[in-house]
Amino acid sequence: MRKKGRVEIEMFMILITVVLTSAVILLLVKSGTIKVKDEIVAEPILNAEFLPAGKDGFLAVKEVNFCSYVDENLNCVSEQQKFNPTDNVYVRFVVQSSTLDNQAILVRNYRIRNPLGEVVLEADQKNTYNFDLTSSKNAEDIVFADFFVMGVDAVQGEYILDVIVENSLLDKTVTVSKKFMIEG
Repeated sequence: MRKKGRVEIEMFMILITVVLTSAVILLLVKSGTIKVKDEIVAEPILNAEFLPAGKDGFLAVKEVNFCSYVDENLNCVSEQQKFNPTDNVYVRFVVQSSTLDNQAILVRNYRIRNPLGEVVLEADQKNTYNFDLTSSKNAEDIVFADFFVMGVDAVQGEYILDVIVENSLLDKTVTVSKKFMIEG
C-alpha cells in the first residue's frame, strides 16, 4: 500500500523543484544580479506563415535612366550616359509591382562597381521601406529617383550601377544592372 502514488508524488516534487528554480533565476535576472547577454537579435515568434499561400504577383524594373537632372515630377531632364567625376549623377527608374491586399511596399538598394570591379558604393536599406502605397489597382508603376556624386578621386571608365528592388509583401526581389561612364 505504501507504493501507490509514489511515482506520481516524485514527479510532482520534480515539477515543483523546476518551477521554483526557474522562478528564482527569473527574479535574479530581473533584479540585475544575473546579467544576460543581449547579442541575439530577437526574432518575433509569430514570424512564420503557418498556411503557406502562394504569393502570386510580379515585380519588374521597367526602365532605368541616367539624367543630368530629375525634376519635381520625377521626369528625366537630358538623359545621358557620360558624367564628370564631380557631376551629380541622377538616376531614375520605373518599377512595376503587383499589389497584395491593395498594398505595395518596396525597398530600393544600390550598388556601384568601378571599372576594376570594386564596390565603391553600397546603399543597403534593410527594413527601411522607401515606398508604401495603398492602391485599388492590381499593379502599380512606381517611379524612384536619386542622385550620387562619384567624387574627384573616381577612376575614369565604365561603372556599373546595380538597382535592387524588393517587395516584402510578395517576397520578391529583382536586380537590374546599368552601365555609365565617368570621364574626366
